[in-house]
Amino acid sequence: MKKLIHFFLLGTLASCGSDNPVDDPIPFQPFADVVINYSLPAYSALQIDGGHITIPYSKSVPAGIKGLIVYRENSTTFRAFEQNCSFQPNDACASVQAYALYMQDACCGSIFNYEGEPTGGLAFRPLGQYEIHVSGTTLTITDNVINY
Repeated sequence: MKKLIHFFLLGTLASCGSDNPVDDPIPFQPFADVVINYSLPAYSALQIDGGHITIPYSKSVPAGIKGLIVYRENSTTFRAFEQNCSFQPNDACASVQAYALYMQDACCGSIFNYEGEPTGGLAFRPLGQYEIHVSGTTLTITDNVINY
């Protein structure tokens, strides 16, 4: 009996050392295209390389799970990220905020670069990134997820 208990305990401990923590699947919420004319003053941060804006989820703009972070890499490359953190995404506090050089979830401490990849903290999956089309100064963000 003691050997059986020891075998069970060893098996349980070995399973706790997984490279990827147990986690919920990343949810998906379809939304209508979001169209932004970044020449307008409200979106002036998108007129410079490295600029970003946050579009919070609301009933009037139901984009993503918790909203979107839109980032300008250069004049022809923009990225739209899900604000919902990829680590334990069903937690109420799993929300990513944008800063000058990175994005971070204050709840779990995960840090992401502006390619959406985790660079610190508990997250091991990238942030959801949505398809974005550029036409002049108009950005159209679709609900087509391009990285998972």
